[in-house]
Amino acid sequence: KNKSDTNTKKGKGGVIVGDVAGTEAGGITQVVTAFQLLLPSTDDSAGSDMDAAVTFLDTPGHAAFKSMRRSGSSGADIIVLVVAADDGVSPQTIEIIDTYKSIAKAQPGSISLVVAMTKIDKPGVKIEERRMMIENQLLEQGILTEGMPSEDGPEFGPPAQLVPVSGMTGEGLDDLIE
Repeated sequence: KNKSDTNTKKGKGGVIVGDVAGTEAGGITQVVTAFQLLLPSTDDSAGSDMDAAVTFLDTPGHAAFKSMRRSGSSGADIIVLVVAADDGVSPQTIEIIDTYKSIAKAQPGSISLVVAMTKIDKPGVKIEERRMMIENQLLEQGILTEGMPSEDGPEFGPPAQLVPVSGMTGEGLDDLIE
């Protein structure tokens, strides 16, 4: 069997999720990749057999890829902000938040933000504790997550969803896709 056969997981609707973390050195993105995930159609209209597709652009956090991330995100509908549970918000995270805010401010309602809190399977990671830490770090950057109280409402679009996920076990990926 080849590696892709042995390291895949099935999500909702038979969606195959590959072992992306296992293909990168240290589980960290090393190269720019683009991939598309076909999702089962939720459209109940007669004769509709079109599946929805989500296209992901994955870039390393290294500063050399900054302009590529910025140009790629300007054509996006959703930014999935990946924040490691064990590290929290980093300078690269703030760069992406700033990109999101500039798009949201220039074109209100044109883009959404979802936060994927990764590495929840790492030994010693207490998910709720790390979630609260990351929510506070995001709040310092002007980003509210769902469930956080707000008197004035968020400055940049609706509150972001924060979804705990594991690239190693697949836990939470169905929630992220949904």
